[in-house]
Amino acid sequence: MLRLGWQTFWRHVGDVVAPERLRRAVVVAVLATVLAAAGLTALEVATHWAGSVVVVALFTVAVGLAAFACCPLSRPVEPRATINGRQVRADTARTVRWSVQPYLGRRPPMMDQDDREAVLTDTALLRRGVTLDIVRGTTALAAGFLAGTAGAVMGATRLWPVLLVVYAANLPGALLKLGRAERARRTAESLAPLP
Repeated sequence: MLRLGWQTFWRHVGDVVAPERLRRAVVVAVLATVLAAAGLTALEVATHWAGSVVVVALFTVAVGLAAFACCPLSRPVEPRATINGRQVRADTARTVRWSVQPYLGRRPPMMDQDDREAVLTDTALLRRGVTLDIVRGTTALAAGFLAGTAGAVMGATRLWPVLLVVYAANLPGALLKLGRAERARRTAESLAPLP
């Protein structure tokens, strides 16, 4: 399932992340990095708070990565996604309906023909939300890791091992969720649609 999740992530990351928004996020990240570099360097020269160029560089890159993670990256969904007649923001879908949840389990039951459309709709929305989480979460955790490393170099904190554990615990779970959603989607596609 992890391998299927990883393959699903790489196959659909281009469907989720809009190239123009990605470029804008990179520009924002570069500007934030430059501003942080100027401000932190000036602060270092004035107060010697960091005591090292490495610390300033790590914090500067961390600010840029955090700015990137805060930018909207998702591609707009057209036509608008709806569940039970209500519009769903595709970027916020992290769960599925009760009727679909058994199919995302470790050992899914045989898929009921009546659930086919719900599985196809919900797994597409789930895939989109989880893929976006992986892209933004990885960037945010990298920023936290760099800031934690800079703090550890200064002797202020030992935060970065905790971040590594959090990342190591969450990334496989997200990939597993993607893999199970893809398995359910393929099963639903193999069923004939209801007349």
